[in-house]
Amino acid sequence: MYRLLIADDEALEREGLEMMVSRMLPGQFEFIHAENGRKAIQMADEKRPDFIFMDIKMPGIQGLEAVREIMSRHQEVRIILVTAHDYFAYAKEALSLGVKDYILKPAKRDELIEVLRKQAAELEEEKRRRGEELEIREKLTRLLPLAENELTMMLMMDCIQEFDLRYLVELLNISWEQGYAMVLSFPFGERKDWEHLQSVRKVLHEDLKQYAKLQLACMVSPMIGNRMAVFVPVPSSGAGFTNRVDALVFGERLQAFAEHRFKLPLSIGIGTVGEGMEGLRRSYQEAAAASADSTDVVRIRHYEDICQRDGMPGIALDEERKLLDALQRQHKEEARIRFLDVLERLIAGSGADDRVCRDEVVGLLISLARQISHRSPAEIVSHFAGVAGMASLRQAAAEQLERMLEDMTEEREHRQFRVIERAKSYIGEHYKSDISMEQTAEYVNLSPYYFSKTFKLHTGETFIDYVTRLRIDEAKRLLESEELSFKEICYMAGYNDPNYFSRIFKKTTGVTPTEFRQHLSP
Repeated sequence: MYRLLIADDEALEREGLEMMVSRMLPGQFEFIHAENGRKAIQMADEKRPDFIFMDIKMPGIQGLEAVREIMSRHQEVRIILVTAHDYFAYAKEALSLGVKDYILKPAKRDELIEVLRKQAAELEEEKRRRGEELEIREKLTRLLPLAENELTMMLMMDCIQEFDLRYLVELLNISWEQGYAMVLSFPFGERKDWEHLQSVRKVLHEDLKQYAKLQLACMVSPMIGNRMAVFVPVPSSGAGFTNRVDALVFGERLQAFAEHRFKLPLSIGIGTVGEGMEGLRRSYQEAAAASADSTDVVRIRHYEDICQRDGMPGIALDEERKLLDALQRQHKEEARIRFLDVLERLIAGSGADDRVCRDEVVGLLISLARQISHRSPAEIVSHFAGVAGMASLRQAAAEQLERMLEDMTEEREHRQFRVIERAKSYIGEHYKSDISMEQTAEYVNLSPYYFSKTFKLHTGETFIDYVTRLRIDEAKRLLESEELSFKEICYMAGYNDPNYFSRIFKKTTGVTPTEFRQHLSP
C-alpha cells in the first residue's frame, strides 16, 4: 500500500481527490491530508508519503515553498502539482524543483488516475533498480576484501601487473597519490609462542584489521606467517617529519592494542612516504627491513631512523631486491639461502668454467657492496684471487656474505653513535635555553620515539636527566663566583624559576645552592 499526502487549503478539494483515487484504485492508498504548506511539510516528515498532491496557492507557506522544503529532505518522494489555470506559469518552476508531474484544476478522474499509475510504475521501477543495486553492492562488499588482499599481496610480493593493478585500484575506489607501508611482525622465541600465535591468528588478524581501519583509511594485507602489512595514504600537503611522527603514533596504537588484547609482542617497521603504487611497494620493502632490524633499541622503527642519516646514502632496494632485503634485515639464514640459490644458478649456467662463474659472483658481490657496505671492489676482487674450483668459490662467496653482514652491523652502530654525538653537541649549545627532546630529535632527523630510546641506550641517561646534569654542573661552576646572585645563576644555568632551580639542585646534589656555596667558602 502506498501513502498519498493531499495538500490543499480547500477541504472539498482534498476529499474529492481522495474519493476519486479510492474508487478507481481501491485498497492501494493510505490518505493523509494537509490544509496548508506548513502542515504538508510536517506530515511529509512524520508520515514519509510515497506521493504528494500539492496545491500551489495556499495560505501561509505557499505550495512551491513547501515543495522546495520537502524535496530538500525527502528526495525520493514523488510530488504531483495541482494547479488552477491562473497559476500554470508556476508549473515550470515546480518542475525545476523536482516535481514529477502536474494536474490542472478541476482534476479529471481519468487524467488523475493515469498520472498516479504512471508515477506508481516509475516508483516500482526505482525500487527494483535499488534492489538490484543493493544486491550488487552486497556482492561487491564481499569481493572487496578479496580485492584488497590481492592488491596488498601484489605490493608485498613485487608481482604487480599493470592491468590487474588498475582494475583493483578502481574496484577499491582508492586514490593513492602518496602513502606509506607498515609491517607488523609477531616475533616468537619458543615453540609455545608460535603455538599461541597460531591459536589466535585468525581473530588477531580480523581484530587488528578492524582496529586499523577505525583509526585511519588504509589497506590491510592477509597475515603471512607471523607478519602482515598495512598501507596508509597520506595527504600530499603533509610535512615529512610530521608524517613520520604521525606514523609512529599510529604504530604505537596498533602495538598497544595487539599486546593488550592478545598478550603477544609486536614489532613494527614503517617505510617512507612514496608516490603511487610503486612508491607503496618500495615503502613496504623499507618497512619490512625496519621491522626486522637486528637492534633491540625499540620495537617500532621507522626506516629513516635506521638509515639515510647524516647525509649517508641509504641501502638501495632496486637491484637484487629480495637478497638485499634479507641482507638489510641481517637475516643471515635467509640471506645465505637466497645468495646460495643465486650462486648455484650461476654455477649451473657456467658449466665447468669456474673462471666465468667467479667473475659473475664477484660482479654480484660488488653490486651488493655498493649499496650495503663500504667494502671496496678491490677488496672483493683480491679476496677471490687464487680461488680455483667450485668448492673454493662457494667458500669464498659465503665468507664475503658474512663480512657484508658484519659491515652493516658495525656501520649501523657507528651511525647511531654519530647521531648521538650530534645530539649531544646540539644539547651542549642549547641547554641553557628552553630546549626540548622533540627539537633535538628533529635536529638529528629522528622521530622523538626512536631518539628517546636510542639516546638512553648510548648515554645511559634520559634526555631530561642529561640536560639536568649539564645545567646543574654549570650552576656548580657559577656558584664558585660569589659575585653572582642565586637568581642570576638560575637564569644562566637554563632555568626560569629560581624556586624550581633550588628544588632540582637539592634533589640532584643533596644540598641547596646556599649550602653548596657555603661549603665552597674557606
